[in-house]
Amino acid sequence: MTAVFIIFALCACSSKKEDDKPAFDLSGKTYYNTVDDFNHDDHAKVWFGRNGTFVLTDSYKDGYYEMNGTWELKEDVCTLNVENDSSFSKVIFEAKDDNTIVLKTTLLGSRSDSIFSTTETKGSNGSSGNSNTNSNGNNSSSDTKPEETKPDTSKPEETKPETDSKPKEDTSAKDVPCTGLSAPYHNYWAYEGVKNWDLEIVRTPENTTDKITYKSNDEKVVKVDENGNATTVSPGKTTIDITCGSQKLTIGFETRSKDPAAQPLTYKAKVKDVNDQFQPKIYLDGKGSFVFTENLYAGMGEYKGTYKKEENHYILTVSDISFSGFMGDNVKSIDFKIVDDTTLKLKTQLCMSGPGELFYLQS
Repeated sequence: MTAVFIIFALCACSSKKEDDKPAFDLSGKTYYNTVDDFNHDDHAKVWFGRNGTFVLTDSYKDGYYEMNGTWELKEDVCTLNVENDSSFSKVIFEAKDDNTIVLKTTLLGSRSDSIFSTTETKGSNGSSGNSNTNSNGNNSSSDTKPEETKPDTSKPEETKPETDSKPKEDTSAKDVPCTGLSAPYHNYWAYEGVKNWDLEIVRTPENTTDKITYKSNDEKVVKVDENGNATTVSPGKTTIDITCGSQKLTIGFETRSKDPAAQPLTYKAKVKDVNDQFQPKIYLDGKGSFVFTENLYAGMGEYKGTYKKEENHYILTVSDISFSGFMGDNVKSIDFKIVDDTTLKLKTQLCMSGPGELFYLQS
């Protein structure tokens, strides 16, 4: 009897240790974007430190930029908490296995649903490795001693200054008109309280002599100084007009509240092989009411009611259902777990949507 008990105890301990292991191991690894839309040799990449820090290097039209901060993994959702870039507070990856993760946030260069792999790829076609040969197929290094050359000791030919040459025209004072304006985003957003955020407007050509000006069309939402630095004021949406010579550019700007419950939010699922217009989604109006649009396979149906935030959950109380005869037609309450600022996880079985389905914040 004693021997049987010891064996059972050992099995139980072994099972618990196995259950405590994380589902995926990203620590100490670097993942590379398998494609590059800008024909750069080096692709975007993200490194996960064993101490909980990360470095993400993204590839975009004009080169590369870097984000860093801390990361955490909950089930298959990896959240990057960005500390050095005011454009992004969170970046989300979904882990598929230890060697493959999928980007769920659209960055400046890398698109949402881009696949990152631990296998390094280079170039726009995803080729890997480096070549050490020259154009003739030979190794670029050589063991042949270069031919020795002696210094030229001959007296240089004397030249006389030109006296009849026409003086060069001074072009430094010429006006250089602006021919174009561009911005990295069509629509910007930031939380209230952000100060001196560079909008990064690019003038063409760089040496234009035309002055650039910025105008916020609602300074209760955002203010912009003469150098193109934005300071958010209070929640709302507006536009910013940029002018340089004859060139004009208008961008959208939204200031969001730091309290998610105080603003309208829309989250949408990404069910495989389902068109975007038929994806389940939930709208929270910021005032306590919700509309959940569900895919019924034969059409779309709606749940309506009220919601409240309880710790790290949104609890939805259903008061109206637009359909019957389908799974989920008698649901009284729907539970969403808040994974992070941009992701919700459904905990309730509905029709197409069920426990574990992730819903992503729409901008």
